[in-house]
Amino acid sequence: SKALLLSATGDILAETDGPCTNHWLVGVDKCIEGINDMVQKAKVSAGLDPDTPIYSLGMSLSGGEQKAAIQKLIDKMAERFPKLSQSYYITTDAIGAMATASDHGGIVVITGTGSNCKLVNPDGTQVGCGGWGHMMGDEGSAYWISHLAIKTVFDAKDNLAKPPHDITYVKKAMDEYFEVSDLMGMLPHLYRNFQKSHFAGFCRKLAEGANAGDALCQYVFTQAGKVLAQHIIAVLPKAHQELFSGELGLPILCVGSVWRSWELMKDGFTQVLSEAQTSSYSHFQKYSLLTLRHSSALGGAKLGAQNAGASLPVDYTSTASVFFSHTFTKQ
Repeated sequence: SKALLLSATGDILAETDGPCTNHWLVGVDKCIEGINDMVQKAKVSAGLDPDTPIYSLGMSLSGGEQKAAIQKLIDKMAERFPKLSQSYYITTDAIGAMATASDHGGIVVITGTGSNCKLVNPDGTQVGCGGWGHMMGDEGSAYWISHLAIKTVFDAKDNLAKPPHDITYVKKAMDEYFEVSDLMGMLPHLYRNFQKSHFAGFCRKLAEGANAGDALCQYVFTQAGKVLAQHIIAVLPKAHQELFSGELGLPILCVGSVWRSWELMKDGFTQVLSEAQTSSYSHFQKYSLLTLRHSSALGGAKLGAQNAGASLPVDYTSTASVFFSHTFTKQ
């Protein structure tokens, strides 16, 4: 997690790093302690009195969906840390990211340890797809890619399903990463000692394999590209017309570590969007993929200030940059 402390004129005064702040994963107490530590560190770093509350604390948190849970988080924070802030606001990581990149909306696709997709229309209305965690979703995430590769090995060894490609590299990488010698050795990692972030970390080894030419590693990333594009198609019917008409076409904000492997996902991703455009969305002429140049904490701060009745100026010409654009050819 990252905290940014901004002045009323939008200047960044301090930046601090902290632990995971997803209250569903670490619990409410650890979540708010981590947030308090980061903000207090930022105050000190900026030369401010840590005992003086800031005007507004806007948070862009993974797991920031449910209103009742969020209110409980805010109430507990205000009670335990009265010197932290005068006002509080919590939104999701997806909405915080979009507020960092643009005030006109677009689609944000997050894929790190988990995954999520949100459409934000220019009028602020939102439509989501995914974001249900690893038991019910997280398609296209590092967790999902790792699981797909490991499941392919298990199924091949059991003769349950024929693997799309040779499993030798993935099996060896799995044994080394998890420090096991057989499938039985994987059981503690899958159940008793399961740690989502560690399991998802295996995705890095798969990316190394894909870049070195292993066909199965390349396959799982292609599949990830396809399923991430499917999330975009899921929200397209609710997208307002003006989102398609800017010079970037449909802006798609890409957040999370898995996007660093864009070249490995590109073929699957572009194929699925092209097929959808041809069959159902003729008004969808162009799209651009953007990446943030600032932490989504900036969007959280902007929305928090807005919620507290203040306007925080953000220079949107420098908050995001385009790394891929595609214009569909007319059939």
